[in-house]
Amino acid sequence: MATGSAPEQTLFVRKASGLVKGWSGGDGFRYSFFSVNLFLAIWSFAYACFFPGGSMFWAIVITAIFMVLEIIVYSGLISAMPRAGGDYVWQSRIFHSAVGFAFCAVGWWFILWLWTPIYADMGVQTTVKPIFRILGLNGAADWLGGRTGIFISALVVIAISSTLVAIGMRAYAKFQVFAMYVGLAGVVVLGILLLATSGDSFKQKFNAAAERYYGGDVGLLDLQKYQTDADGLFVYDDDGAIVPAEGEKYDGAFEAIEAIGAGTGMPTSTFEGGFGKETWFLIPFMLFWMGWPVWGATLYGEVRGAKDFRKNIYQLLGGLFVPTLIALAFLALMTWKVGYQAFMGTMAAFWWGISPLGGDSVSPTAMLSWIVPNAAFQVILIAAISLLLFGWFGTLFLSSTRMIFAAAFDRILPEGAARVTSGGVPVVALLLMTIPSIIVAALYAYSPESKEYGVTIVKLFTYDATLGIVIMFLVTGLAFMVMKWRARSIWDAAALPKGEIAGIPWMAVIAAIYSAFMIWVVYRFIIDPMYGTNNKESGIFMGVLYVAAVVVWLIAYVVRKRQGMELEAVAKEIPVE
Repeated sequence: MATGSAPEQTLFVRKASGLVKGWSGGDGFRYSFFSVNLFLAIWSFAYACFFPGGSMFWAIVITAIFMVLEIIVYSGLISAMPRAGGDYVWQSRIFHSAVGFAFCAVGWWFILWLWTPIYADMGVQTTVKPIFRILGLNGAADWLGGRTGIFISALVVIAISSTLVAIGMRAYAKFQVFAMYVGLAGVVVLGILLLATSGDSFKQKFNAAAERYYGGDVGLLDLQKYQTDADGLFVYDDDGAIVPAEGEKYDGAFEAIEAIGAGTGMPTSTFEGGFGKETWFLIPFMLFWMGWPVWGATLYGEVRGAKDFRKNIYQLLGGLFVPTLIALAFLALMTWKVGYQAFMGTMAAFWWGISPLGGDSVSPTAMLSWIVPNAAFQVILIAAISLLLFGWFGTLFLSSTRMIFAAAFDRILPEGAARVTSGGVPVVALLLMTIPSIIVAALYAYSPESKEYGVTIVKLFTYDATLGIVIMFLVTGLAFMVMKWRARSIWDAAALPKGEIAGIPWMAVIAAIYSAFMIWVVYRFIIDPMYGTNNKESGIFMGVLYVAAVVVWLIAYVVRKRQGMELEAVAKEIPVE
């Protein structure tokens, strides 16, 4: 493809992008680490109760294997076209401008507005509420669960994310360093506490803290027993609610969560279930945590040395395996010291609405801090670990702004969306994330509840948040699979391993396997109601998003054609660095 100055000046908004290469490879690794976030791991563990016959351990291992394939695909495309916008640039150059914009506008733009309340909910449940309970601010903790509390929490997330993007890539990189190492130090302290505590001691301290922070005058501690059948599983009524055992209560909060784990069918070991079908059915849930080591792909136009395929591999593999290994170690420790059923009972209790802590999620980070019966220590430790979560907040807008910028640079969106500050911040693109996110957060909190699903209509759509991104990743996988034939000049110029299997590049084979895996994941999302996406509301919502993206592209096509410009011609050129 031609990359001379004349075509660049004619086709693109300007000759230079205005972005700066402010990140090193280490910064790219840390961004990937935050994207495969440890808080997401803990949240994803909670989904085990939906397929209790599956093995969490093997689900993680299998998912990690396929994510290695994802990393190879993305590392290849980054090195071939290290440009701001990532997936959008690759899909539009290999397939078509409309294809790239339609799938990436949904995956990197529209769908991410829904992630602001998701981030907020996780932050509240895992960090803010536990701290408020420790400090005796029970009224404030309860308020956070209401509609206005949810909305304000989402606004805080939006403010944090916007600020981290607005300070520029170099300052953001410094924040990453601080957040990562302080957060990991907190994780190490948790691990030491757990290793030094016996199971019986942990049980006693858990019950004491639960009574202290949730019992007594607060009146939140509900240790109501539930009916079980001959197999020890909970009995459900016609409405799907667990039937209580009249007049009977558990001895303590720990006994309650342990019984909840057993009653929902959780195994006694994370290895039970092996490679059975329910283990595989856990994998789409694992992608909510492990699917994002390549989240920084849209930023690699601003990462030094991005043309080096091997360096990209190392950075992204580190971002996948460091948090994954820490999460597996945490799972092993919790299984050893707390018991697998009890640990998973903490998760199931939240989803089933039967938490012994009055409806709060039983945050693993909070309950481990209770090992030391000192409120100040507990608050400091939870706050330190929460920096891993706050570091993740920035990823919400940072990657997406580059896709918006790239589409504007290609003249699909108005030229103003390609505007950058002297520090390389795409300010208009940031506003196109921030303002709609505020609106969506308000709708998430205040829209009418669905009588069928018991949540607000917009909250129901958040279950599609992973699906929209997975579809986009699938299209990228397909693009890399056919790149040799669809974009031969780019393929030949790229510094990639070019070995072949029966005349087919082995990297195309890897892309085909990865794409097949993603097709299976999409299929599971569509056919299985357990993931929350198998309903007509989700189908209509996703359809509206894709139609809206196509309409935007068509409007741009007509406008640019009247100006004497073909969007297809723009997509035949590689954007400037």
